Parts: sequence; structure tokens; C-alpha cells
Amino acid sequence: MAPGSGKLYSSPEGRIAGLEDMLGMSIDPVGQMDTMVIALGCAIFAITGAFVVAAWIKHTYRPIRAKNLPLTTVLYISGILWFVGDLPMNGHVLLKGAFSECKFWNIWVRVLFCFIYTSVLSIRCYALDRVFNQNKPTKGLVYYLPSIFFIGSYIAYSIVTTVVPGHLTIGYAEAVELCTTSKGYVIATLSLLWLNWAIIITMMIRLRNIQSTFNEFYEFLLICFFGIAAMVKTTTVHFTHPEYPLLLKYRIAETLGDVFIINGIILVIMAYPVVMSLVRNKEYEREWLLRLRTDGLQDMYEANLNLRAEGPVHYARMNGSDPNQLEKNIVEECKRDSRFFDTHRFGRHNHEQEDAGMAQDIGDGYRALEGATVVPHNRGVANNHCFETQSVSSLDTVDGCPKGRRIL
Repeated sequence: MAPGSGKLYSSPEGRIAGLEDMLGMSIDPVGQMDTMVIALGCAIFAITGAFVVAAWIKHTYRPIRAKNLPLTTVLYISGILWFVGDLPMNGHVLLKGAFSECKFWNIWVRVLFCFIYTSVLSIRCYALDRVFNQNKPTKGLVYYLPSIFFIGSYIAYSIVTTVVPGHLTIGYAEAVELCTTSKGYVIATLSLLWLNWAIIITMMIRLRNIQSTFNEFYEFLLICFFGIAAMVKTTTVHFTHPEYPLLLKYRIAETLGDVFIINGIILVIMAYPVVMSLVRNKEYEREWLLRLRTDGLQDMYEANLNLRAEGPVHYARMNGSDPNQLEKNIVEECKRDSRFFDTHRFGRHNHEQEDAGMAQDIGDGYRALEGATVVPHNRGVANNHCFETQSVSSLDTVDGCPKGRRIL
């Protein structure tokens, strides 16, 4: 034992040799590879951060606003703190000084923000379900109750596991400079995470009928693939190799696996609209608005998300409710904007035919707003199909939509 301390070993080399004898296995000390893992993780988060910053710079761009930028930012910050908690808990730094506070780093940093990360995904699913499946706004106590419940539950869990003695949850073994966790604590924590992902999958299934512009179902399908892969990885490692922080290949796999999944999910949500805002700004926004209107979702987009789709194909305010006059005004507005046709994906050709096709499309959209069941004009898009909307009863309802309605 080192003189004047509770440690068994007087040097790092002696500690490694003693642990190898005690555990009957080879141990990989913290070294250069751990530093490289930390640097790589920081670089990946920096790339994702650049997308988040670019999204905030372009926050008025409607396809980006539809991705719920505030909630995605919370997702990113939670992911960073999750990664920070991974570093001491996965054995990439020596557990000395501040890093020896195992309960703080595990319960209040790693686990809590892992819970918050997955909860944000659940809340995002719930917000989309509330708007597009339930035709309800994203405001009011009922809307915020799930968020309050999630956050309150996780804080309560963190408080309870903190006050419970370390031998029942997680504690610090000063003699060997290791964090020790009980099997019951591991099972309880992983069970809550699995429950989170079960909720996300359930909500995702409810999003499958949202049409092409808000195709969150396909995004969440990929997100759930990442999430389930992470859970299988973490569960397997914790039960088959509970000593994984002492083994280089396992701790690297655990940490980098979390880094790739955390950032991959955020990039699935944000990367495409951000890239399009930089390389095809006007063209992509116009195509996005056309799909939005064709899908019959623009009324819900404006009324429930407070993201008014003003532009060449916006639902303009009219003194009367004559759809034919409204169609004429919008077509004329589009015709005056030559860039709309110059950058259209079908290229330059007979503008009279384009005007007629646009008038047909706009007419379909407005008849849908009046509650009719419509077969949208077919442009060869596979997912254009019959739709029915009941969220507004007249054009005036759209223009008079309440302010302040958005997802968080």
C-alpha cells in the first residue's frame, strides 16, 4: 500500500500489475490511443456543431425551421454532455481528483443526458404526431405534460440513485482507483433506456402516414436503427464484459459507437436541409413548398407550427374566398418571378403548359383546404396519393391562424 494513502499501489505500473493479478486478465492502461479517441470525438462533434450553427444562421429557411431547430439544439447539447460523461466512465482518463466523483459523472452527466437525448427524440415524435395525426397545436399544458413527466422522472431517478449507498448503485474504490457499479443499477438504467426507445418506436409507427414533405417516418426509421444498435451494443458489453473500461478495444468501441450514433442522428435530421440551403437555396425551398402544398399539409404547417409559407406558392390573403381568383393571383405571382421557371427541375420549355399545370395543382390544393378529398395532380412522384384534411374549414382560418404555435 502506498504510504499515507488508502491506495494499494505506489506507482501506475504497480497498479496495473496488481489489477492483472487480482482480475486474472490483461489490462490496457490509459495512453495515447485514449487521447486520440477524445480528439476524434471532439472533431466529430465540431463538424456536427458547424451544421447546427449553419442551421441557426439560416433559421428563417423554411425547410430548416420545419426540423424544429430549438429541439435539435437541445439534442446536440445533450449529446455533448453524454460524451463528456463517457470519458471517465469508459476509462479514457485516470480516475483521480475530480474524475474520481463516480456518481456525479455517471448519474448526473452520462446517464441523465443520455436520458434527455432519447427523451428529446420522443418529444419530437410526439409533437409531429400531435400536429399531423391529431390536428392539435403545439401549445398548452397537455402538450407540455410529456416533457414535464420525462424530465421530472429522470431528475427523481438521479436523486434517488445519488442518495442510495454506493455499493447498491455506483461508488469509487480508492484502493484500485476504479468506479464500481452494482448489477441492479446497471439493469435499472438500461431498462429505462430500452423503455425510451420503445416509446420512440411506438410514436414512429404513428408517423408513418405523414406524407412526403414531412417524411419524418423514414428519418425516424433510420434513427431507430441507430438507437437500437447502440442499445444492443451497450447492453451486450455491460453484461459480457463488465470490466470493459480496462480493455482498450472495448472502451474505444463503446465511446466511438456513442459518438457516431449521437452525431449521426442529429445529421440525419439536419444535414440535408442545411446543405440544400447552401447549394440550392431558392430552388430547393420552392420544390419543398410545392410538395408541401401538393401533400395537403400546408394548412397544418402554418396553423400549428407558426411557419408561414410565404412566397410564390404561398396561401395569400384574399378579400374574398373565391378559390379561382386566388389561383389566378398565385399563378400571376409565379409568372412574374422568372427564377421559378428558370430553376424548375423540368428546365425551360412551354411556359403556357407550366402555367396550366400550376393552376391545376393550386386548384387541387385549395379544394383540399375546403375539406374535399382530392387526387393531387400527378408529377410522377411516387408518394403523391389521395389525401383528406379536416384541420381548417376555410381559407380565412389559415390566414387567421393563432401566433406562437410551434414545436417547442
